[in-house]
Amino acid sequence: MAESEKISIPVKIFNQELRIRTDEAPEYVREVARYLDAKIFEVVNSASATSPTKAVILAALNITDELFREREKFKELSEKVENQTALIGQRLAEIDV
Repeated sequence: MAESEKISIPVKIFNQELRIRTDEAPEYVREVARYLDAKIFEVVNSASATSPTKAVILAALNITDELFREREKFKELSEKVENQTALIGQRLAEIDV
């Protein structure tokens, strides 16, 4: 989508009104913003953060940890699928002999 086709979507994150210019679907952007907002308030409510900056940094670290763990799960699952596909290919080759 061209720059002129981007839309501006209002969101509220950590009590801050923001407008996000994007070509993504508005509901997707709102869902991402709600997730980030919830993560920040989760940190604030756990009394881990004494400042807004620290709360945002800790929330970002938590989200990054989630991302890395999901990437690792995806890698393991991809390897399993690849191995199973190779095994099925071998078995099919044996049948055709």
